[in-house]
Amino acid sequence: MPKRALQPGGVRAKGSYSPGWEVSGGRLIYVAGQIPWDADGKTVARGDVVAQVRQVLANVAAVLAEGGATLDDVIKITIFTTDIRHRDAINQVRAEVFRAPYPASTQVAVAALADPDWLVEIEAVAFVAEG
Repeated sequence: MPKRALQPGGVRAKGSYSPGWEVSGGRLIYVAGQIPWDADGKTVARGDVVAQVRQVLANVAAVLAEGGATLDDVIKITIFTTDIRHRDAINQVRAEVFRAPYPASTQVAVAALADPDWLVEIEAVAFVAEG
């Protein structure tokens, strides 16, 4: 089995993520932190975290596609948000985009992102099995 979600009985995962992943026999794709920019490099949906998360995940998907992968191949995401109160809204979109077994996930509140209009940035790691 090239990839397997690690979900030990003593470790609780609440929500749309897995505690860890084991991978072998393939390649990894690392996606740099993606931001809520459209194809023209303009910030989308100022003040709307749900729309920004959707744009960010669309950008993640585009990078993955360039590497021959999809969001289904993602095994780890890191979410940076400027306000931890956005957690539920971010998780709502994440649950719409990813399917079980979910990627391992870390969500971190940061003081700021590079642009004050950005509410979220997401980086990802994907695994594509050989063959």
